[in-house]
Amino acid sequence: MRQYGLRFGLLGPPVLYDGDPVPYDGDPGRHGTAADPCRTVPGRHGTAAPAALSVHGVHGVRGIRSPKARALLAALLLDAGRTVPAESLKEVLWGGAPPASAQASLHNHVTRLRHVLDDPARLRTVPPGYQLRVGHGELDVHVFECHLATARGAHAVHDWERVIDACAAALALWRGTPLGGLPAELGGYAFTRRLKEARLLLLEWRYDAELGLGETRTAPVSGPAPAPVSGPEVRPAPEGRPHPEAGPDRLVPELTALAAEHPLRESYHRQLMLALHRSGRRAEALAVHRDLRIRLLEELGVEPGPAVRDAHVEILRGRGADTRTPTSTRTLTRAPVLTRAPSPAPASPHLSPRHPPLHPPTGPPNSLHRRHTSPAAPPPSARCAAVSPRSRRPVRDPSPSSAAWPAWARAPSPCRWPTP
Repeated sequence: MRQYGLRFGLLGPPVLYDGDPVPYDGDPGRHGTAADPCRTVPGRHGTAAPAALSVHGVHGVRGIRSPKARALLAALLLDAGRTVPAESLKEVLWGGAPPASAQASLHNHVTRLRHVLDDPARLRTVPPGYQLRVGHGELDVHVFECHLATARGAHAVHDWERVIDACAAALALWRGTPLGGLPAELGGYAFTRRLKEARLLLLEWRYDAELGLGETRTAPVSGPAPAPVSGPEVRPAPEGRPHPEAGPDRLVPELTALAAEHPLRESYHRQLMLALHRSGRRAEALAVHRDLRIRLLEELGVEPGPAVRDAHVEILRGRGADTRTPTSTRTLTRAPVLTRAPSPAPASPHLSPRHPPLHPPTGPPNSLHRRHTSPAAPPPSARCAAVSPRSRRPVRDPSPSSAAWPAWARAPSPCRWPTP
């Protein structure tokens, strides 16, 4: 029967984990077992915690004081389960100029490292070097990558609850820059870059999940809500997971820091735009898009990607915005006064002589003028009387039969009805 448990850490300076190993007999890659390091279990405050940290009985972290021992452990862990030549270990410990007693000194460092391991038989001498045996789920990098694969699959199908749990479990293992404080001769640059990029992806997927869930969850994931206690109590959220009582506005400070740290990473700017917009800060969201677009055009000569453009369109159309206004920033405005339109007067059989009933027009147009002209108002011909631009004389409405009128007077006038 084999025993598994988190024993070694490279997600930061090399460390050793203390804890009681868990016996397990079966397929180490099978999910749902007690020794599965990729399985998440309910943690504190309703969040998920890595099974390697909760089930496997890890009690603490032990650092290694000697810089040579840390470098030696890191070199063996990078090639866990494989034989590392002694010459490679000498280069890691002393660079390109090992002392004359390098072989004896290397043997002494290996002996000291065996004493701090939970099982000295893990580190064996295998010509032409040494081999460190690391079981399934005993290295935090392997557990981290397992949670990364789980989060990637859940993100592809938009299973936001599972994404948040997997990301929280993976980010809980992160203690700092991988291989921090070790010499450059270790050659772990590609290893470190890969893990840093994986962490950025986990953060991006976690914020996508938080924004995808919309409103924050006001109840635990499973089980009834806890009974209220006397006095306000705010519990801090574990690292890697937002507080369950937070809304989109709580994501703004974190996304602002990430966008400033990675000015060309469009995903964090897009998430910051959406978080600001859904918190009711539309102008600030548009300002983030403007700054990102100017930076990309000036430095790279490209426009933002389709995801950023879609978020910009959502903000312009006002979809998904939080219409609630905080009490501290609420302004009192006078409600518009609604006035009722006057109801029409009932029809009366006796109408005033000043308002004769309207009938369909019949007869020549001149009769229409005479019919609808009020006695108190001048006739239309007098109202349309004008001064001729030629003779400076008033223009009247001549009869078609008046041949004595000059030619300019018989010309059509804009103030005269046409002759039928």
